[in-house]
Amino acid sequence: MEEIVVTGMGCVTDLGNTADELWNNLLAGKSGIGLIDRFDTGAYPVKFAGQVREFTPPPESKRLSRSVQYAVYAATEALKMAGIEDPKTAVDVTRAGVVVGSGMGGMEIYYESSLNLGTKGPRSVSPFFVPQAIANMVAGEVAIRTGWMGPNWSPVSACATSNHSFITAADQIRLGRADIMIAGGTEEAVCPIGLAGFASMKALSTRNEEPEKASRPFDAGRNGFVLSEGAGILVLESLSHAKKRGAKIFAKLAGYGMSGDAYHMSAPREDGEGVNLAISMALKDSGIDISKVGYVNTHGTSTPRGDVAECKAILKAFSNKIDNVKINSSKSMTGHMLGAASGMEAIVVIKSLIDQKLHQTLNLENQDPEIPFDCCKGSTVEHKFEYALSNSFGFGGHNSVLVFGKA
Repeated sequence: MEEIVVTGMGCVTDLGNTADELWNNLLAGKSGIGLIDRFDTGAYPVKFAGQVREFTPPPESKRLSRSVQYAVYAATEALKMAGIEDPKTAVDVTRAGVVVGSGMGGMEIYYESSLNLGTKGPRSVSPFFVPQAIANMVAGEVAIRTGWMGPNWSPVSACATSNHSFITAADQIRLGRADIMIAGGTEEAVCPIGLAGFASMKALSTRNEEPEKASRPFDAGRNGFVLSEGAGILVLESLSHAKKRGAKIFAKLAGYGMSGDAYHMSAPREDGEGVNLAISMALKDSGIDISKVGYVNTHGTSTPRGDVAECKAILKAFSNKIDNVKINSSKSMTGHMLGAASGMEAIVVIKSLIDQKLHQTLNLENQDPEIPFDCCKGSTVEHKFEYALSNSFGFGGHNSVLVFGKA
């Protein structure tokens, strides 16, 4: 099968809207989390999030939901990095596809349209409501803008969405159905209904007095995740196609695995068997021994049960041999971007491979004794490694693991 390589990266985050800006802010230990100013949070028990603040929507996108705007912007950035200025002429568009998903879709559009329906009646609902709200429009609009006519799909698997998008896109290349794919995820969850829903679940941290310290993966004082938003996009292509067009290769997607917990709608399996299975599948797919993996970018959401369950699974997968294995959580600084999270984290892993550096896990002051890993506490870490895992899990028990390797 064709080897899959990464030739472009693009993002929209609370820490910047380019891969370099995101990476530099993570290395500097900067938090993107703060009080929400997009809407009034007076009645909410949680008043902060990882809100995208400095963002200029793409041209002619006023009728698109924010999640689609984020995806279009990030895809454009990824194509630029890939050296594709005009996607309609640079490649064979019949063999170029788009797999970009969203865990929640146009949440704000649903919320606003429902308010209009309830207060003003059915005639107040915009004729653009459906195309704005449906989750698959993220892949549809990116394809419309690029003219890419190959495989086109929008996975929806909650917080595992981006990883599943990468897996689906890579499979299309491996199967010979495409040469190059735009893949990733996007989310616009920082809106009234999104904040209210997760707050009602008691899933969010309530550290309103110190928002930048609220996301604290692996710390004994963690009390929930921080809602965030944005997009993370990669350009994936076959090695032969990348070489043919003279593209710069940033990393290889060496393998991947998926599994289901078959356990609970939101809680993780405490024995970590689902995660362990996904890691095992990813390693088998990559053909490498786990001893070659030196870094795991964890799902690491900062929830009391989730962090421990994930670390138990990683420990089991490594047969307790973790002397050269370091882990961290990008969510400690960005918050949880839901369906876009693993898109952003894939970029972080690739930048880590390139620079041979790992960003710190912010706010790790008193490490949970049930987590026996080097979690990159306190500062950026210099670390030599050849392969890394990128973990992502979603409500419903969806587990996904990617193996990235140095180019």
